[in-house]
Amino acid sequence: MKKAILEGIKAFLDVKEEDSLATSKVAKEVSLLTVGRMIYNWADWAIAAGLASFSFWMQANSFSETDVYLGTFLYDFFAAAAFFFLSDMTGCDFTLGQSFRRVAGSFARNGFWGKFSAGMLFLVVSVKAIIWEGPEVICVLFQKELKKRENIWIALFILSAIQGVFGTWLYTTGYNLWQKFVPAKLGSHYILLGIVTFVIFIAIVAILKKIVQWSIRAIRFFCQISQKEKWLIIIFLLVLVFDILVFFFVQK
Repeated sequence: MKKAILEGIKAFLDVKEEDSLATSKVAKEVSLLTVGRMIYNWADWAIAAGLASFSFWMQANSFSETDVYLGTFLYDFFAAAAFFFLSDMTGCDFTLGQSFRRVAGSFARNGFWGKFSAGMLFLVVSVKAIIWEGPEVICVLFQKELKKRENIWIALFILSAIQGVFGTWLYTTGYNLWQKFVPAKLGSHYILLGIVTFVIFIAIVAILKKIVQWSIRAIRFFCQISQKEKWLIIIFLLVLVFDILVFFFVQK
């Protein structure tokens, strides 16, 4: 297991298997990758905030939901195309698509569970890209399969259309909620409200990410303790759930 993880790390950093991670070359690659990733993240956040404001502006000016979707879709498409071709021209893997592809290839060489892990990695990266980062990540990830530039354009177009559905739902829902709960005098500040909606979405994602991390740590801890300690925790949780149910029942 440790060997597979080490191979995955080396593949991610594009380091040969026989080389050590503790070299100046690797440190330089990590630094460049980190800087590129930070710039990409900040640019991606700025573009996403711009999309939120653009969507709110369209809704405030009585554009139809279809128009809002088309605007969102085209916005996502041109942003994704710019990121993809910038990565392709510079050779900088700031989307991490190439890095994750090498990791998946490294996993796939380790039998059935390695192939399963590679498939799950592809799935997680792709879902995250559609919901958040953008279609450019998927196109970089599967650039070998897409091969021709025409296929890449088609993939960017289709994936942006899918991402546009999520973006339209998120920001139309946010706009409708603001219309209900925000005073009328603030309703005209649609650009600010769009950015606030984006920030709230980021905060929710960060909280969910932390919950998942804590859950994984809790599961690992639970697996490592003795059988007696496991039963004590289970009994404690059952008592806690029972007390909560009794509390709500008494309140009624």
